[in-house]
Amino acid sequence: MALRIAPTKLLLVVLLLLPLASSAQGFEISGESSLTGTFTLTVYDGDSTSHDFTAKANRGRFFFSGSLQGPVVASIRHDAMQRPLYFYLENSSVSINVNATRPEASVIKGSRSNSEYRYLMERYRAAADPNGFLRQYVRENPSSVYAPFVLYEQMSSLDETIVRQLVTQLTGDARKVYHYTMLRRWMRQSPAVAEGSEMPDFAFLDSKKNRHTFAEVHDTTGYTLLFFTAGWCDLCSRQRDEAQNLMEGKNTRMVLINIDDNPNGWDAQYLKQLTVDHLPYIILVDPKGLVVGRDLRIWELERIAKRMPSE
Repeated sequence: MALRIAPTKLLLVVLLLLPLASSAQGFEISGESSLTGTFTLTVYDGDSTSHDFTAKANRGRFFFSGSLQGPVVASIRHDAMQRPLYFYLENSSVSINVNATRPEASVIKGSRSNSEYRYLMERYRAAADPNGFLRQYVRENPSSVYAPFVLYEQMSSLDETIVRQLVTQLTGDARKVYHYTMLRRWMRQSPAVAEGSEMPDFAFLDSKKNRHTFAEVHDTTGYTLLFFTAGWCDLCSRQRDEAQNLMEGKNTRMVLINIDDNPNGWDAQYLKQLTVDHLPYIILVDPKGLVVGRDLRIWELERIAKRMPSE
């Protein structure tokens, strides 16, 4: 005997299953590139955290998958790329043809959020007054999830006062994304630790519990690279080696500061003083004691290293 279900009950079952189906949905990224080797996908999917995924290219193709709570900034990078490819990601099937030499020209299909973000960036770059356009966009779209990232990426071309004003105008969903947290963190930084300002003196302990100060380790004849690390941090070990290789022959003294060496750990005064709140953390200081860059990524350090004179 065939089982019959009343149409109204069938509709109810479908409606009950829809949330389960939507919650199981995730993103899939199918990528193509002329590069071989390992690609890294960074997803800025928390208000203060990011997650890395790696995939090896097979005959120029690579694949990533996962799930998200909503549209977020993501980046794809490769050792042979001068800078990462930034884009917006949501739970959908995305195809990316990576342009290794000009990441911003890469072809991305399948993400509505990415299309909106790219349209915003096209209008920004085409504007007669790009910074004026950005200021107007933030004022008119204070809850846009794209606004914090675009503002964070372009803040170096804006007056610091304007950046601070625009950050305080962000509301709603804009305050829930990673780069809003980064902007707020930047605003809390002491001007004495900001890029271009004089590096303040601070004290820390080495593995033998000997006390040192920045004034003691600062190389006044070359650059000083402060690398904050910990014994449990695997990423720190890899990036430490990469940083050492990049600085080889660049008249740079590399100073490793292991937070495990201080009995106060994360509560150490020097970490609060310098606003170091994650690892690895890199600060580069020039011979005059001025901060060249803080919270540097390896790819950023590579760009700086290419401009530094050799010994």
